[in-house]
Amino acid sequence: MNSKGFTLIELVVVIVILGILAVTVVPKYINLQADAKTATLAGVKAAMQGGSALVYGKSIVAGNQKLSDLSNPKPTITLSDGTVLDIKYGYPTSNIGDWKSLLDIDLTDFFFRANINGDLFILPYPDSLAELNNSDCRVRYRKSVAGEKPEITLFPCE
Repeated sequence: MNSKGFTLIELVVVIVILGILAVTVVPKYINLQADAKTATLAGVKAAMQGGSALVYGKSIVAGNQKLSDLSNPKPTITLSDGTVLDIKYGYPTSNIGDWKSLLDIDLTDFFFRANINGDLFILPYPDSLAELNNSDCRVRYRKSVAGEKPEITLFPCE
């Protein structure tokens, strides 16, 4: 008898092979949302680095790049739109209001938060309160100390 088609064993083998392929490929695509958030935060980090460098340049022109935020009077610079920014050793402080005016990002997509150490955190707007307290998926701005640049760190999303 000469029949055309597949036997049951051949079909089971094909299904098993497809299952193995699916198990190895799917995890790569499951984490796309975390990768997209991390890439977006990398852009925010770059914007913060560029913004702080421009502020430092303006503070050099103003001649107050060596003053602490404890100096009297407080060192400031004025942006082209008239916004006055507080600075510390020539770089922006961790003032949330200053960074909101310095960065051109959509405030409905990002959340700003400061801690008691004076660090500023920018994170994607959290989907839940648990995400807000998570230690990853954010950019941290640590204001400068004498003679050093501020520390801007990206914590990737998982």
